[in-house]
Amino acid sequence: MEDSFPCAAPGCESTGSKLCSRCGKAAYCSAECQRKDWKVHKLQCQKAETPENRISDHLAKGQLFSAQEALQQLEKPNARLAAELEEKLKLGILSEVIADRLSLQPARYGLGYVAAKDLSAGDPLLFDTAFCSAPMDGDQEFYCTIAEKSIRKGHADRRASARVDAQADFYYDSLLKLCTKDSHDRATLEGTEMEADTREQILVCSIAEANSLYCTEEPNFAALYAAGARFNHSCAPNASIESSRSRLLVRAATAIPKGMEVTISYLPPQLLSEAVGFAVGVVVAAQRTHQWRLAPDRSEASEIRRRATPPP
Repeated sequence: MEDSFPCAAPGCESTGSKLCSRCGKAAYCSAECQRKDWKVHKLQCQKAETPENRISDHLAKGQLFSAQEALQQLEKPNARLAAELEEKLKLGILSEVIADRLSLQPARYGLGYVAAKDLSAGDPLLFDTAFCSAPMDGDQEFYCTIAEKSIRKGHADRRASARVDAQADFYYDSLLKLCTKDSHDRATLEGTEMEADTREQILVCSIAEANSLYCTEEPNFAALYAAGARFNHSCAPNASIESSRSRLLVRAATAIPKGMEVTISYLPPQLLSEAVGFAVGVVVAAQRTHQWRLAPDRSEASEIRRRATPPP
């Protein structure tokens, strides 16, 4: 710092070379002096309106897309904020409705996202992080692997870290509340006499199969996005997804007026035309059973995944 000021700590006559990172006004010669003065300084310390502080606010609120966009616009890289963003992305439990553009409410087939304002083509709508992911060409069905990983996170030792606690809480508070596969009745399953562990495995497998989405950037993978799973399917979607094993971004594919439901395709674009007949059949069945999630039967899903997997 070119300018220097007297250290703000009472009784210190040294020159302050470090400004308070929150307000940018009080100067201190050392961290020790800053700690000594905090009881007094905190009464007048007001957070300065800086790009870095705005990014910190976004991170504190779990607005990872907004934080990521703001980080990219900084004149100089900020390693501390970038590292904090990366850690929050790894949690797999945070999502952001961008600029309040969506509202989750009853839609055509149950719960779904509706445009909260007029949207333009290309508008980013929702950013989500994957709780778990799995290869679609692995040794077992991808949803079984996702279920196993999810259960491990839900039952992890809560004394390990704050991250483990947050993931376990998310498992019980959010993931287990997602819908099951259309052919699986939750009430019947929960009332069946079987070992609790077995019941949980069946339940989470059904949730994973019904709610996982394909990864556009990594076609051999599927991932479970708890917030992204709330989008309903359409054979003529008005929104598109950009997804990897760790994150999902949903964008408006066309202009969408306020109040209209926002939909995506659960199938890759190259398969959508082939699956139109099948998808329509599922939607009709969903209408009859008041389900809101497209979930193909295992044989049909396997065939779809087989055709979606690129040749070696």
